[in-house]
Amino acid sequence: MYQVIARKFRPQRFEDVVGQDHVTSVIKNAIDLDRLPHAFIFSGPRGVGKTSMARILAKAINCEKGLSSVPCNTCSQCEDITASRAVDVFEIDAASHTGVDDIRDLIENARYAPSSARFKTFIIDEVHMLSRNAFNALLKTLEEPPSHVIFIMATTELAKVPVTVLSRCQRYDFRRIAVDDIVAHLKSIASHESIDISDDAMITIALQADGSMRDAQGMLEHMASSGIEKIDMETVESMLGLVGRSTMHDLITALVHQDVPSMLDVIDAAYQYGQDLGQLYRSLLEQSRNMMVIKAGYSNLALAEEEKTFLKELVTEIPFEEVHRIVSVLLHAEEIMKFSTLPKIALETILLRIISAPRLTDLKQVLDLLATRPGAIPVRQPSPVSPVERYKRPPSTIPLSWDGFLRYLNDHDQPLYAILANTRLISEQGSRVVLACTGSFFADQLTKALPEITKRAQAFLKNDVSIEVEVQDGERHVNKKPKPSELRSQALKTPVVKELISEFDGALSDVKPRE
Repeated sequence: MYQVIARKFRPQRFEDVVGQDHVTSVIKNAIDLDRLPHAFIFSGPRGVGKTSMARILAKAINCEKGLSSVPCNTCSQCEDITASRAVDVFEIDAASHTGVDDIRDLIENARYAPSSARFKTFIIDEVHMLSRNAFNALLKTLEEPPSHVIFIMATTELAKVPVTVLSRCQRYDFRRIAVDDIVAHLKSIASHESIDISDDAMITIALQADGSMRDAQGMLEHMASSGIEKIDMETVESMLGLVGRSTMHDLITALVHQDVPSMLDVIDAAYQYGQDLGQLYRSLLEQSRNMMVIKAGYSNLALAEEEKTFLKELVTEIPFEEVHRIVSVLLHAEEIMKFSTLPKIALETILLRIISAPRLTDLKQVLDLLATRPGAIPVRQPSPVSPVERYKRPPSTIPLSWDGFLRYLNDHDQPLYAILANTRLISEQGSRVVLACTGSFFADQLTKALPEITKRAQAFLKNDVSIEVEVQDGERHVNKKPKPSELRSQALKTPVVKELISEFDGALSDVKPRE
């Protein structure tokens, strides 16, 4: 009876698992050292070998020739597990057995000793699909399982598994399989099955598989079932509904050359032939990314040699800044393309935006071009400049006056400033300062603080200033306004005014009272 490629070439030993050496080496050592945990959890993308690894592990711990990291694959236990008929190895699809009753049946079954194998092995696939109650029912058994039970769980969405379950298992993260590893495995299968397929076609299949060996095997099976004698690049593109290489080359060339008519013709032809414009957009983004990394100096790309040659030649016609801009615009416009009900118009709009924008050019190229143009002004080397002593601007200081002293207190001593805020300067003559305050309450406060105020004022004004306090009647004080002659006299005695008049040879024209 015919077996599909994915089943026929399923790994039967740890060494057969492709691209997961970091997992197989640890599990093999644990088996050889007899340090097996009672529960495993395998996480990773689809089709990377999680279930296959679980079956190989089940064979390794139940092989009749003894606990070994290399199962014989010839004893009855190994053959039964390979054929999925072993009575002591249970494979449970959690997607269809999500309820707590299913887990209770499993727990009840786990209590009994295995009939013929060394361990009762429970392989629970897509374990994240279990309900919350089902997980809770499983917790106690996972924490203290019978000595004859091994749990192996697999999931593609580890975040959905409760941490209480994860903490009771040994976790192994499976990686996406590299393109080169998938291609090498496909070559082995093609040789064994006598499938005539080109290297470019296998690389395309591996890229479309996105790290999944099962997907790659399924696509190869699809190609082989077509009956085509020689599977080439065009066959793969046609059968997988991919954008043709020639279409992509024409589109990206028109984009780089800013050839609007050719670009619109390519899009229109793809639309008329019924191609998926979303796929065309994703392919364009991927090719633009390939151009960017090639321009940046990276050459280890998983592409056919013909494709690499084409892109390397194309990037010589465009600066890195422009390639980077193309990729950035395509990335930012991805949501527009994804949700648009008019994909043709959306694609045309995005690409026309790229073409219509001014092209970015390397600054060094611009300078070199200007230097070589006829009639260009020769660039003179700057002559050495003798050092010139810079004018040192005097630091800004607070004027050495009573107003300056109040500003100083406002910045450095708010309590004293609050007391003086209720006073009024009557006169400031030399080292004598007369203050007036209204009411006995403020007068008492000012009198108590006067020694400290005097000390701070002497330090700031740099002279032995004496401060006198006059208590005035409230109403008379409010209505009293200084005469203009008094204001002028006080202003002329202010040090900062004296300095300004002397510096600029000026005169005091007018004085207005402070509101």
